[in-house]
Amino acid sequence: MRRFNVFVLGVVIGAALLWGCAFVGVLGFTSVEGATFSALLLLVVVIADVVAGGFLARILLSGIGSFASRRGGREEKGVALFVGGSVFVGAVVSGLFLGAMILLDTPASQRNLFVFVAGPGLGLVYGMILGMPAVVGATLVELRLRARGEGRRR
Repeated sequence: MRRFNVFVLGVVIGAALLWGCAFVGVLGFTSVEGATFSALLLLVVVIADVVAGGFLARILLSGIGSFASRRGGREEKGVALFVGGSVFVGAVVSGLFLGAMILLDTPASQRNLFVFVAGPGLGLVYGMILGMPAVVGATLVELRLRARGEGRRR
């Protein structure tokens, strides 16, 4: 059940980060100052993504420690990829929703290939971009917790 909760939380975070990036991207088109502010905000979004990935990994790994001791010391592997994948899925699903909004907002006479791929393409690109910092944050937490656990065994 814990894995499902972490996955859902990762999907929600991925969707929220996609909408945040989309809003920040719109700010970049307003002026030169807006572009500079947009770049700084995107840096903040990436840092928040790393922190969110670490947070999700910590939630997932905290339940595994007690579970692993009951199961003979077997540890969970691939936590970072699981967390990054959940953020990726959230961004892609949110991009599909954005694509549906763009498609429904465009008059039928003006629909072209760009209108059909804008939202899903944006979701896919931002999913890849947002999934990687989440993997990095989760990996850092996973390595730190494992190093701390090995230090206690010696």
